[in-house]
Amino acid sequence: MNLFISFSGGKTSAYMTKWLLDNKKGDYDEIVVLFANTGQENEETLNFVNQCDINFKFNTVWLEALVNPEFGCGTRELITNYESASRNGAPFERVIKKYGIPNKAAPFCTRELKLAPMNSYIKSLGWKKGTYETAIGIRFDEMDRVSSKMKELNIIYPLAEENKQTKQSINRWWERQSFNLNLPEHYGNCKTCFKKSRRKLLTIAQDNPEFFKFFDEMEMKHGRTGNHSRDENRKFFRDRESAKDILAASKQHFKRYDPRESIDTNLDLFNEFMDSANGCSESCEVY
Repeated sequence: MNLFISFSGGKTSAYMTKWLLDNKKGDYDEIVVLFANTGQENEETLNFVNQCDINFKFNTVWLEALVNPEFGCGTRELITNYESASRNGAPFERVIKKYGIPNKAAPFCTRELKLAPMNSYIKSLGWKKGTYETAIGIRFDEMDRVSSKMKELNIIYPLAEENKQTKQSINRWWERQSFNLNLPEHYGNCKTCFKKSRRKLLTIAQDNPEFFKFFDEMEMKHGRTGNHSRDENRKFFRDRESAKDILAASKQHFKRYDPRESIDTNLDLFNEFMDSANGCSESCEVY
């Protein structure tokens, strides 16, 4: 049996990868660690993945989506590395040119930007279904994120099932290391994921308005691209908000998201419009 480790670029995923390589290497014939870059990852994420390779010898294979514009032809993989990895959104735009703008109603970005290139690479190794397991970085305190198809898809969750870890225990472990992911939790890996709550998006837009430039450009260029209703341009964000809408709202008064505040304090702020989210935490997993 082989093992495919899906390394998202987050702290939980990195901890899982190190634990598996340290403790389970003898259980598998071959192990491969894959990271899929969307071209809109935070630079801190790319630095973190690179530091994991340098310090922990993950030997991560860096991938990007290589899109065939012809429908019926699946997305393949472009092999890259830390130095040459896209920072300008090129893989993301390749997907958008074919499928249109992803959003809550059409969340195909993870499928095309992460899962498809990873699966394509695995196939290029000659690995066949049933000959490998896929390790995903879901913690013990995130059991609600475990896939209902885990047995069917041969997915394992080492940090939820065997080495039961929580966000707190993993953060404590990273605090003892010589490097860390220097990124506030509400930022996550992707700069402006539409799964984030509106409060988080407005806070990010207030601090880093340049993060929304790519998404504004994509909405202007590809708002009517893809197989969807053409009566209006598609937007990235929930409630049909555009990147421009988010930037404009960030200039108005609102209660900022503060990761230093207690969980209870942030929950006290909860209102459906500002705080509803769709599962975006520190990373976006392929399943």
